[in-house]
Amino acid sequence: MTAPAPTAPVEPTLGSEVARLAGVIGSPHFPGGDRAALRRWAPGQPVPLAFYRLWLRHLGSDLPPEHRTEAWMAIVWAIATLGEGCHDPKRPFGQALAESGYSEGRLERLLSAPDDVRIDLFMSAVRFLAAKGERFDARDAAQLLLTLDADKREGLHRRIAAAYFRHLTQKSKAKE
Repeated sequence: MTAPAPTAPVEPTLGSEVARLAGVIGSPHFPGGDRAALRRWAPGQPVPLAFYRLWLRHLGSDLPPEHRTEAWMAIVWAIATLGEGCHDPKRPFGQALAESGYSEGRLERLLSAPDDVRIDLFMSAVRFLAAKGERFDARDAAQLLLTLDADKREGLHRRIAAAYFRHLTQKSKAKE
């Protein structure tokens, strides 16, 4: 009898990492002080120790590359800001924006923003969604902030815009 072949460790996907972070931060057992520290963060400020603790304890991997730390921090900030149950894998980011009344002009600015402004505009969109009690697929947010390849980013923009306009049209039809 031969021994089974050893299996290679499964690399976590972006979706699984985001879902795990959302589950941990949204858990009633997650320290409230850490959640508050994550919510207080703003771009340009030092990353709170709570981020590093969260990352190393719950993702169990090396920290994100230094040049991507601020983008990951913005994702964690969004999860902490939106609260428990914020990650809804069945509700695209564009759909949440459309159904909450987010303006087309603001969406256009977000999707066309250069890297140095993208996080600020994303955070503004998340604050808007939080005020409306909206939930969305946090993977979309992670891809929006982490995708560096121009072609992949354009594909993501198309997907977000398609979900936005598909649901904006449905919302308009429902009012008629």
